[in-house]
Amino acid sequence: MLVRDPTLIRPRLELALALQNSGEREAAKYHYEQVLSAPLPDAVKWNIYRQLGDIRARSPSLKLTLEIASDTNPQQITSSKVVMIGGLPYTLTDTSQGNLKWGVAAAAELHYPLPDAPDWFAQGYGLAYEYPGRDLDNLYGQASFGKRFEWGLDEITLSAGGHVSAYRDRRQYTGWLARATGLWVMSPKLAWLGEASVKTYEYPRLRFLNGELSVLNMFAVLIPNPTRRWELGGGLAHYSSAEDAYSYWQPSVSARVSQEWPGGWITGMRVQAQQAKYRAPDPFFGLVRKDTEGRVELDVLNRKIRWWGFSPQLMFGYVKRQSNLEIYRYDRTYSRVGLSTSF
Repeated sequence: MLVRDPTLIRPRLELALALQNSGEREAAKYHYEQVLSAPLPDAVKWNIYRQLGDIRARSPSLKLTLEIASDTNPQQITSSKVVMIGGLPYTLTDTSQGNLKWGVAAAAELHYPLPDAPDWFAQGYGLAYEYPGRDLDNLYGQASFGKRFEWGLDEITLSAGGHVSAYRDRRQYTGWLARATGLWVMSPKLAWLGEASVKTYEYPRLRFLNGELSVLNMFAVLIPNPTRRWELGGGLAHYSSAEDAYSYWQPSVSARVSQEWPGGWITGMRVQAQQAKYRAPDPFFGLVRKDTEGRVELDVLNRKIRWWGFSPQLMFGYVKRQSNLEIYRYDRTYSRVGLSTSF
């Protein structure tokens, strides 16, 4: 019924409960939140809030994703034909430009509350990219331990741990991380999400890049009706590097909207804009670098389609960066066909 008419409330509630019982917590969370935008008796609303609390804190979960990815410029090679170096123009050859690459990406995300104290939890995340050859192979992993605090419908989560990255089968960097997240429910249709984090980066072969990344983000989640969802927000990032030429401030804004349609289709669009200004002149070009970057992503899925327990999703994206230093200008178009499942 929900496939034919996504505005129906009772079938969506029943679907959310079935998904929760089967371990698909993120899908269940989505449907519970969408239902809250409809007129409901207070008792039903409070029961949904209770189920959301159980999903967020007390249910172990494992999400697996496998994607086939295409990218016209995965190495972010400059799109400029001419680059100024030392006041002289240098023309780049065609081999210096980005080329279309196909690869495979796999990700795993684990959340495990302690059985006897579910407010305490361990979590981990891993991501791997595999392209033909070794030029673009990349591995990333992080693990942390934390505690969740509740005040009615609101909550704050504190966690700390470490992260590591490998590039071309060699360690790229390691570091520590600390994160605080918050959820503030203003009404059944509106909630605020906040995050503050700090990560350290230690590069064994590029020590001038060693530093700390501090990030502050705030988003509003607005659900005007059971079939539409908005996520609007912004953030501020600051990287403090061992050398000032690689330190920067970067504000950003983003918006995402998703819409459900008859037939089980869900479409989404995300736009993001950000600017970066570096602290000191680039040691090679002699100018302070300033970048402006825009991104657009479109995605589509159909919840009726499942293969061996996996749900397919298709995504297209485009990124363009402008910079006062020609070498850092680039654009890229990418797509991903993914399969994901939760336990």
